Amino acid sequence: MAKASGYVTDVAYPAHFHKELLPLWLVTLATVKGLRSPSLNQPYSYCELGCGLGINLLVAAACNPLGEFVGVDFNPQHIAFARQASERLGLANLRFVQADFAEFAATNALQFDFVVSHGVWSWIAQAAQQQILSVLKHSLKPQGLFYLHYMCHPGASAMQPVQKLLSELAEHLSASSAQNMGAGLDLLSRLDQAGVFHDQPGMSERLAQLQSMDKAYLAHDLLSPYWQPQHSIDVHRQLAQAGLSYVDSANAFDVLETLSVPQAAQALIANLPSPALRELAKDLARNQRQRQDLFQKCPQALGPQAQLASLAQLRWQLLPGAPRSGGQVFATPIGPIDGPAQLLSPLLERLAQGPASTAELGQLAAYGGNLTVLLQSLLLLMWRGHVHPQRMDAEPQPHVAALTDWLGQHELKIQLAAECGTAVLDEAALAKH
Repeated sequence: MAKASGYVTDVAYPAHFHKELLPLWLVTLATVKGLRSPSLNQPYSYCELGCGLGINLLVAAACNPLGEFVGVDFNPQHIAFARQASERLGLANLRFVQADFAEFAATNALQFDFVVSHGVWSWIAQAAQQQILSVLKHSLKPQGLFYLHYMCHPGASAMQPVQKLLSELAEHLSASSAQNMGAGLDLLSRLDQAGVFHDQPGMSERLAQLQSMDKAYLAHDLLSPYWQPQHSIDVHRQLAQAGLSYVDSANAFDVLETLSVPQAAQALIANLPSPALRELAKDLARNQRQRQDLFQKCPQALGPQAQLASLAQLRWQLLPGAPRSGGQVFATPIGPIDGPAQLLSPLLERLAQGPASTAELGQLAAYGGNLTVLLQSLLLLMWRGHVHPQRMDAEPQPHVAALTDWLGQHELKIQLAAECGTAVLDEAALAKH
């Protein structure tokens, strides 16, 4: 198994798409939180640290022509694949850099409105994490947004001894990282059958889920000697030292605390003395396994009137595959949640007729101008992949058709939603995501 500074390099990270990394998603959530954010109606800059095969960036660059996009990754297989795709598609607003974070932090002279990093924070050594913080300190513009995904306590805590066994076993095997991961999972299955996890409720189910997942993906996720879930309060302190403030989750469901936190615990958590402590308590209440955190450098409040105006102007549309009426039952990390038909059906039916602004949707009788309830409904549907805000610019997107063909040729079950600057995973892909 080939590793470098915690990176698995002998197998490529599988092609993944994460809608939460896209610029309009991040700006929308910042606006909901009442913060001024980078304008998407004029040129802006965006960097993904640990970009893998570059799928997020290919979608972003093709669907958001005003953005200038940069992808950074250590793995030469990833960069070669991503560069070939970008060149074939003619994406002049996208480039890829093969470098580790230390090299990029030392050589990068660009300034970014957005920096995002999904997954890698949990796999890399503290020194590499410090290099990410250095990039943010020196290269993220004021009011710039940073998205960070990482494994966290307490939901991922039970995986620590399992991950340690997998990582140490791989050091004694001579096959590829993906094959070593398969061998490790087979051992864990036999241990499970021998009763090793009898007193760890849920572990058998978790191991069965891992067996069904892509072994190359799991090798990147679990074979690093530096794999470590973290407490959100510690991560937030590190980001604060780099000059960033926590905004909220980039997971639209977690933003909805009245739904994502058990009702009886909400008042207790709200009365805790600091935002970071409240986040730590929410992790406990949700048994949070991974976090998608949104931070901002030098945040500026919009002010009540400006926020209302920004929210009112957002135009929403249905995404491919979305229902056109009726209530919805949402499968969430804390169990199924019923989305009542009396609220959601009028919203879906109106959007089935065509895009509409927040102001227009607020006039539906079901909402009666109640912006709070309307935003809750929109965020829930946005999280589920049913609705999304539209891009506000009118720039042409000449590369969308070519990217659609390319995605089909590579059998990637990703459907572009170009008007929204994003894409949608099909249900089968979403189930494995």
